[in-house]
Amino acid sequence: MLPPGVKRALHRIIDGGRALTVRGAARKGTADAPAAPVTVPVAAPLPPLDMTAHIPRDHARQVGSQYYIQEAMRAQTPANPVMDLGCGDGASAEIFRSELPVVRWVGVDIVESSTVWDVQGEDVLVFDGVHLPFSDNSFPLVHTNQVFEHVRNPQALLLEIRRVLTPGGIFIGSVSQLEPYHAYSLWGGYTLYGWATLCRDAGLILEEARPSIDSIALITRQYEGAPPEHARYWELSPLNVEIDTWAVETDASVLAVNARKLQFCGQFAFRVRKPLDTPAS
Repeated sequence: MLPPGVKRALHRIIDGGRALTVRGAARKGTADAPAAPVTVPVAAPLPPLDMTAHIPRDHARQVGSQYYIQEAMRAQTPANPVMDLGCGDGASAEIFRSELPVVRWVGVDIVESSTVWDVQGEDVLVFDGVHLPFSDNSFPLVHTNQVFEHVRNPQALLLEIRRVLTPGGIFIGSVSQLEPYHAYSLWGGYTLYGWATLCRDAGLILEEARPSIDSIALITRQYEGAPPEHARYWELSPLNVEIDTWAVETDASVLAVNARKLQFCGQFAFRVRKPLDTPAS
């Protein structure tokens, strides 16, 4: 549990309101040349975002990106094929196949990745961090797990995600919020407002965000050198327990509980959608 001083401080706050090479079992050779360079437009003034629209009202459980994989693959029409952007060691391939054995999984990572070159038996491509080597409207689902805090040009990459998504397709995963100073992170994390704004400026809509591990547990784990006993916090972390207790004591709504967990989370999971009427590029 949290130290008493930290708990008291939090109670005060809470109560106060990234030439391309193709590798893999199914595909060999060289991918098509990348599309023309992406130009990031200057955003025109837009109406203010509704910052409660993406907060769930059905439950307030702590989740990770696998939550949205299960949701998408258990739908009446499961997404297929799927892209894992920033796939690393390719671990998500088995997660997707555990939900839909016939799914076509394609992994993508940057040339400099230290793990993607070791992936065997999977369809894997490397790219320059911006230009995705796929045609327009290629995938109904793009997944990314804790990648965008490492992406140098997030707006340009979000535009590419929109381009390769089918109309109505979804971009799911998780990203850092209050998670500073971890391996090669360019950004300490994205606020929900910042993430929603980046998505909107790229022609995408943040439909939903859910709280993951809380920031205090995450930073404490980093500070103490990731001791094994802290692994349990990925399932349920102390501050989220505190907020659950507050919710019971105050009869708080699910919306209010999610809002408070999201305010202090180290990471959050998300579902973003390309509108049906949005051009690919």
